[in-house]
Amino acid sequence: MTKRKLSWIIPIVLILLLVVYRYYRDSSQRQDDMVQLTVVPFETGGGWGYKVMVDNHSYIYQDVIPGIAGNKPFRSKDDAARVGQAVVEKMMAHQRPTVTLTDLLRMQVAGVQ
Repeated sequence: MTKRKLSWIIPIVLILLLVVYRYYRDSSQRQDDMVQLTVVPFETGGGWGYKVMVDNHSYIYQDVIPGIAGNKPFRSKDDAARVGQAVVEKMMAHQRPTVTLTDLLRMQVAGVQ
């Protein structure tokens, strides 16, 4: 090969290597930016509640049924987990993590009328 041909090949190879490096670096950063959302039901003095954990840190601590008057805990672990999961789904959809009486009735949470 002549020097003239080599002078074109080396910069092109270097540019391709840079593009590939940036692509893989950016894709690994995107995975690192993702957070893990989990629901952890827990027992309270008179029933159940739930915590929404973000990357293993407590983000929402709900020891009573939200969206109703009074301070009643959930009657079952399953009810607390279902409502907590609904909150996580709202968070993942970039909505406010609120729970209304309508939401509770739709989920058939025990003790909600």
